[in-house]
Amino acid sequence: MSGFPEHPAWDFTLRVYGTPGVAPACLELQSRHGIDVTLMLFCLWHGSVRAAPLGRDLPDLMAAARDWQEHTVLPIRSARQWLKSRAEGLEAPEGTRLYKSVLGMEIECEHAELLILARQAQALCGEPVHGASPFPATMARNLTDLLEQYGIRPDTADRAALDLILAAAGGEGAQLPS
Repeated sequence: MSGFPEHPAWDFTLRVYGTPGVAPACLELQSRHGIDVTLMLFCLWHGSVRAAPLGRDLPDLMAAARDWQEHTVLPIRSARQWLKSRAEGLEAPEGTRLYKSVLGMEIECEHAELLILARQAQALCGEPVHGASPFPATMARNLTDLLEQYGIRPDTADRAALDLILAAAGGEGAQLPS
């Protein structure tokens, strides 16, 4: 589907997002708090390949992600959602084909965002340690720092979703600070 180069961060994202229960948990956090799911999964991936948290580099990564989201992902997502709910005038096969095409473009834009983040993080933080064991505490720290940057104080439902996502990412046993 994609013309983008393969990247371990994308493979990680697809694996985690495909874990039962993770997609709905991510979409709920996105809906409730405006969390950029691609950025959140990137933060977890980065913690899985580097022992050092993103820390002071996180705001720069968030700015790059926000710019990309605002100019590509969100307009395409809006079009896809509109097509799903109100695409009158198109017969089922044409409407379905168009919807799937726009959905594919949205996924491609998210893939591109992840590559942008990976390249920027490499420039800021250095080369990740591919093939290393995950660093659950770093994954949890990156996730906590991201939530703080968004100004989110997780409630019970958020914590359940975040714990599920963190465990699926390989951070099982890591604790999000209270």
